[in-house]
Amino acid sequence: MSGPAAPHVLDDPLGFARVAGQHHGQLAVSAMPRLHDQLAGDAGEVKYSVRGGFDQLGRPRMELEVSGELKLLCARCAKPLDYALALRTRVLMAQPGAVPQEDDDPATPEWIEAGQELNLQVLVEDEILLGLPLSVRHAQGQCSSETPEAFGKITANSPFARLASLLEPGQTNKR
Repeated sequence: MSGPAAPHVLDDPLGFARVAGQHHGQLAVSAMPRLHDQLAGDAGEVKYSVRGGFDQLGRPRMELEVSGELKLLCARCAKPLDYALALRTRVLMAQPGAVPQEDDDPATPEWIEAGQELNLQVLVEDEILLGLPLSVRHAQGQCSSETPEAFGKITANSPFARLASLLEPGQTNKR
């Protein structure tokens, strides 16, 4: 049976899929340098789980689950915020050079080349980068530099105050 050759490397990933192998591990956030530009800090770690198998068309695949807490920067106040990471993805595997031509259809599965070994640290980091939101923010009312104007609250003397009152729940006066 094929399994991990090193803590975060799968020896013979196609064999891993054939025997429906399973592997679990943890990675330090600080060990993923491409992720650092997106973070407010590199403390902590993420947990991952990978399972091999085949899809409904008989193609070798891996299911990857990644979870953990990341410190991201709020797009409003630029202060750190905790982001609960919970990703689940499937990738199809092919021999090197045999990956099908990419197309723009989002329903097309993601393919990776599976050589003699597969570095799970690189795969996990790739999936985290693909899964992060473009912009994260504290919940309204939790930013440190929050002012009513900063979040679109309309002052009473604003020309749009009357329009805003029509959108408020419980308003029955619709002139």
